[in-house]
Amino acid sequence: MPLTQYLQFKPVNLNTHLDLCTAFRRDAYRVSYGSEQGFSTAQTQHWFNTLASEYPAGFQHVLWGSDIIGQLEFRSALTSEHSEIYGYINLIYLQASHRQRGLGQALQDYVLEKFAHDGCKEAYLRYIPGNLMAERFYGKNGWQAAGDPSLRGQLMVKTLTL
Repeated sequence: MPLTQYLQFKPVNLNTHLDLCTAFRRDAYRVSYGSEQGFSTAQTQHWFNTLASEYPAGFQHVLWGSDIIGQLEFRSALTSEHSEIYGYINLIYLQASHRQRGLGQALQDYVLEKFAHDGCKEAYLRYIPGNLMAERFYGKNGWQAAGDPSLRGQLMVKTLTL
């Protein structure tokens, strides 16, 4: 049986899981940048409140049985300056004990299916150069670099088939 059949996705409840969400984001920051220096709890929690109020369907916890093992943050059906519909992935996160097991693929596929369902023609995300795990994962999954890296990271794009 595929491991992914055990995954469930549940909207984040900030009233009960704010600390967990912050811990996941802190760990993702550490993995991306190599340390927690520069991580802002206040900015992160402000982002959570914005996401939960403006894009609640894109703020999901990933469950394995009854355990929360990851977090997804994404925005779907955004409109570009050229009136194209796209989606943006802000975070695909799994706890370290669940990485390298094929689950990241399932999380990415879940988000991309949501985007396609919402009529998105493309998906975008950024990763921080030097995060070799992310670089390998996105390269293996057909994401293409869009421009040069900036302070915010390397922008990646993936064309979706509708």
